[in-house]
Amino acid sequence: MKRDMDLVRKILFKLEENPHGFNNKPMEIEGYTREEIGYHAALMHAAGLIEGIKFTHLQSESPDYLPRCLTWTGHDFLDACRDEGRWTKAKEIFGQLDGVTFDVVKEVLIRLMMQSVTRILPDVPVH
Repeated sequence: MKRDMDLVRKILFKLEENPHGFNNKPMEIEGYTREEIGYHAALMHAAGLIEGIKFTHLQSESPDYLPRCLTWTGHDFLDACRDEGRWTKAKEIFGQLDGVTFDVVKEVLIRLMMQSVTRILPDVPVH
C-alpha cells in the first residue's frame, strides 16, 4: 500500500475535531477503507504524529490501529498543512519529484509557511 499524504492530513483533522482531544472509537473517513486508515495510523504513530492503540493480530490483513490523539509534533504538522492553498502548492511541488520523504514534506510546508510569515512581517529575516 502506498502512503497517502491526503489521508494522513484527513486523519489529523479528524483527531483534532474531538472536543476532548481524544478519540475512542474506530475512525471512518469517506473514500477510505478501515485497512487504509489503520495502515496510515500505524505509520503516523511511527512518525510521532499520533498516539493510539495497536490491535493487529495474526489474522489481520493490514495494521489494525486505533488513532487516539495528536502529539505535539502532530499538531505542528497539522498547522503546517492546514491552509488549503499551502497544501495544494506543496502537492504541486511533490508532483514534480519522483517520491518524497516525510522530512521533505515537512520542510516544504515549513518553507511555504515561512514565506507567508515574511509577507506579513517583511522586515524580519527568515533563517
